[in-house]
Amino acid sequence: MSILVVGGTGRTGRRAVELLTADGHDVLVGSRRPRGPRTVTVDLARDLAPDLLRDIDGVIASVEPPTDSAGAVAVMHHGIARLAELAAAQRVPVVLVSQIYITRAAEHPDLADIIEARAAGEQALRDSGTPYAVVRPGWLTDSPGTGARLEQGDRGDGRVSRDTVARASVEALLRPEAHGTTFELYDGPAMPDWAAAFTALKADR
Repeated sequence: MSILVVGGTGRTGRRAVELLTADGHDVLVGSRRPRGPRTVTVDLARDLAPDLLRDIDGVIASVEPPTDSAGAVAVMHHGIARLAELAAAQRVPVVLVSQIYITRAAEHPDLADIIEARAAGEQALRDSGTPYAVVRPGWLTDSPGTGARLEQGDRGDGRVSRDTVARASVEALLRPEAHGTTFELYDGPAMPDWAAAFTALKADR
């Protein structure tokens, strides 16, 4: 498959690129400042090229949000909405890496603007009509990924390895069982049977 990883030069996106490449997929890296072969300009704060997803079979969006309110809205809300619109036109599956506390922004007032922008981007993706999954990782670490635990309902808290987030995102993109779902992701004692774990999730309404 030909996969576009938006934010593929970031700490989580790079791991997804490595996993997809190791699995034999043709990976295109989307970045605001592309460098080298198999990279393309993708700036979610600006208009996206209409042909960005031509010949693309799937998208993983793993983007570090700007820290200011206007920037967060431009990227995590409007940018993701534009990406979702392009994907919907071609029925390209999209996996969006978001975060926990999306429904509890008031508990983190210092992050409220970013959380609210992420929430709006999530909903734009759901409303677009394209196949999707929303991965809500806990607080990210650079520890080795040794296991994963999936939850729904946005009630928990905890940490998760970037390695695990990348693996879950790749699995969610490639497995239709995950499409149409939103789930939280934390470190766990072992890696799950991904097909079974995704099948057990409740679909978004």
